[in-house]
Amino acid sequence: MLTLEIITPDEKVLSTEADQVVLPAESGETGILTGHVPLVTKIKAGELKVIKDGKTEFIAVDHGFAKVLGNTVSVLTEAAIDVKEIDLAEVESAQSRAEKALEEAEAEGIDPFELERLEKNVQFLIAQKMSKGRRR
Repeated sequence: MLTLEIITPDEKVLSTEADQVVLPAESGETGILTGHVPLVTKIKAGELKVIKDGKTEFIAVDHGFAKVLGNTVSVLTEAAIDVKEIDLAEVESAQSRAEKALEEAEAEGIDPFELERLEKNVQFLIAQKMSKGRRR
């Protein structure tokens, strides 16, 4: 059995046991089972899967890092939300506002770091929208 922890800058979002965890790694989906080799990887905004007793729970996560050591999977991410809690209308509205802010920032020649932050915000909103859309 694996222990999974998802931690954001604000709080520990989840601490649970799982049979398998599937991470949205930058190199592609990465499945973690008990006894996995030690691993540190970058994760991208996407859908993290928690599989336990034949049931799958889906968590939308933002970019960050994952560490696998022993039978513990630690995910450090900017944001995470259970797909069941996503309000699709709210996400679509936020995505529209974020894309408009991104377009304005690009037109104004804003600081590259701020531009990257805005792009990642849009990516996380898209990840939430896609995750929720698949689970309807």
